[in-house]
Amino acid sequence: MQNNLMEPTNLPSLPAPGFIELRILESPIPLALTCIAVGVLVFATLRHSTHAKRIGRPAILLGLITGIGIYLTGHFIITDREHLETHSNRLVEAVIAGDTQSLNQLLSEKIEVKSSFFKVTNKDRVISQITSRGTTALDSATVRDVNTGILGSQMARTQIKVRVKGDMIPPLSWWSVDWTRSSPDTDQWIATHIEALWIQGFSNP
Repeated sequence: MQNNLMEPTNLPSLPAPGFIELRILESPIPLALTCIAVGVLVFATLRHSTHAKRIGRPAILLGLITGIGIYLTGHFIITDREHLETHSNRLVEAVIAGDTQSLNQLLSEKIEVKSSFFKVTNKDRVISQITSRGTTALDSATVRDVNTGILGSQMARTQIKVRVKGDMIPPLSWWSVDWTRSSPDTDQWIATHIEALWIQGFSNP
């Protein structure tokens, strides 16, 4: 049985991104630096040989161009996973702030929020529950990690690790959020289902 005070190590698995999406579009710096380093290494190895001009110089030039190209591609192209991570952060911020405008943009009309402590459906009821908290024991919350999985062209899921500050409130929790969008061409995702995966100190979140 898993210790409910320790973070879970067996969160439900999510579809992994492809190599291009992960290594070029989302995390381009390591691959870009590798390309540049290879070019520099080839040039340094051949610079005193007869192949310096024919192979060494083109190699360093190719490494620089490829590395810079990979970095710029990743910098300017925002993937669906990156949009969803931004939406996940916005959702937590909106809940803590009781930001009705942002919640209206981020939540589906038929949103369902579920844990062992409560179950709320319908966007108006969810927003009402959030904004009617008044002065509660919850002071602040920050997103510590976001796992993202694309389930289809218009469906996705994120797992959000949240740390909160407040009296008598478990400091850490993991939440699963299902997202959908109206078209594959838009980056505006809305949450359709939110469920507690793990709440520190509780065996049944």
